[in-house]
Amino acid sequence: MITPDDRVSLRIGGMPEDLIRDLEFRAEERKLIAVLSTHRERESAALDSYTRLVTQSEDEGIRYLGQLIIEDEERHHQIIDEMLNSIRSFVEEVDVEPQAPAMVGRVSHDLLAETERLLDFEKADLAELRHLKKGLKLATSFPLLNLLVKLMIHDTRKHIAILKFIRASAKG
Repeated sequence: MITPDDRVSLRIGGMPEDLIRDLEFRAEERKLIAVLSTHRERESAALDSYTRLVTQSEDEGIRYLGQLIIEDEERHHQIIDEMLNSIRSFVEEVDVEPQAPAMVGRVSHDLLAETERLLDFEKADLAELRHLKKGLKLATSFPLLNLLVKLMIHDTRKHIAILKFIRASAKG
């Protein structure tokens, strides 16, 4: 990272302000690349461990839950790769695929209305799942079902956050 002292010496050396800002900007992207790369390595190691857990377990419920985690970790791995490729493409000025897409945030009135409809659906779904979770507290013979409902509640909250992001982006 360029320090304030570096900025002074760069200015004294006659470097234009735009170039200095560009160097600082690229340094930040390089930090992000390092952080994402490290996280990617940890995710890969975790994915290997979860795969071992699933393949070595004789318990069908553990294999089922482990497979749910593996699917999430695989998706995380893909997202991290796409994020890394987006940043690398910008910094290195070459096209690296697959990338997380750029988002302009402009949507049609119809798409915004559909986003609102889906947001209402997800909120109603969240209420239903909470009600189901309360009912499952009495069904002690099915502890896995209670966990699965908790996971669906978590996913529904994630869906709501995504839809709110789309709506906010569309409104500018």
